Amino acid sequence: MTTRIAIAAANRQAMTRRGVLLLLAAGALTLAVPASLRAQDDLAAIEKAARQEGPMTWYVSFYGQDLADKTAEAFSKKYPGLTVKAVRATTGGIFQRLNQDLRANNSVSSVVSMSGIGDHYGLLMRDKHLAGWTPPSAAKIIGAAKPAIVEGFVYPFGGGFMAMAYNNKLVSAADAPKSWADMADPKWKGKLAVGHPGFSGFDAALVAWLSKAKGWDYFKAVRANDPLVQRSTFDSITSLNSGERLVAPMPDGVAAPSIDKGNPIAVVYPTDGSLFIMGLTAIMKNAPQPNLAKLFTEFLLGEEHADILVNNHYDSVRGGVERTLVGGKRLGDIAVVPLLPSAEYAETLKTSTERWREIFGG
Repeated sequence: MTTRIAIAAANRQAMTRRGVLLLLAAGALTLAVPASLRAQDDLAAIEKAARQEGPMTWYVSFYGQDLADKTAEAFSKKYPGLTVKAVRATTGGIFQRLNQDLRANNSVSSVVSMSGIGDHYGLLMRDKHLAGWTPPSAAKIIGAAKPAIVEGFVYPFGGGFMAMAYNNKLVSAADAPKSWADMADPKWKGKLAVGHPGFSGFDAALVAWLSKAKGWDYFKAVRANDPLVQRSTFDSITSLNSGERLVAPMPDGVAAPSIDKGNPIAVVYPTDGSLFIMGLTAIMKNAPQPNLAKLFTEFLLGEEHADILVNNHYDSVRGGVERTLVGGKRLGDIAVVPLLPSAEYAETLKTSTERWREIFGG
């Protein structure tokens, strides 16, 4: 009977080159190629094919245009000659644009990366609009983020905390809100800014969660404070910087760059929980650049992009990479509410957004 032997790297040197060749020729030996080496070979072939494709459009809502552009530039630096154009909008805006493309049978974006709320990717899966592929770096995703994976199709690539920010030139730390409940305090009348859940993925997730955690009377009290309603959390930072409004819910990753620029902004991680929202990514089935899409998806899940995230105040879901939160806090210092997308959550999201419109208008 022929004995098949898998040689590990540790004992490979113990065999003479001539002996290995003889065993291979006799069919008595099989070399076990490590999965990491197979992945490298696969990616090399994918990169070669990607170089035959044109520049790729990337629809992204998870973070702002600046960070999207940094990511695209870093990818092109790693793979000179390969170009990704980031088209950034709110989650609702990206999903609307994507559906317009699909209805027109006009494939524009090869990769779609949205905030992991609702059931957007579930809808795309059910209608068979997503391409199947498993990025090698998917094996590095941390356990807490694995429930968000749709194996072979949808993968988390980063995360961010929905927290609060305030103008610390006009509001002292002692007077600043400490919890979501504090936003309903009448002392903030005419001083709040909020994003619209019909357009902003982060705000939609916050409304859905708070509607269950605190009830609709809470939102009626916030509405009584006459908040400035804007399209996105990214708009609220402008209102805080100018002093037009003093307090606003927003991702800490939106507030932090403004702080770095010297603006009078501070972040509060609410005592009743900061909502952890993941960014998810997938490849479209009719992607105009299918190989470039695979290579870019692997990049989004890889170490370089993890470093970009943590250096720009977002969170990596790759094992071994953790950032310091705004104000020097660590993850263990704050109350965290993880959000996992599901069809059930999508229904909550829809009904809560509709109810929010009834209270706030628009």
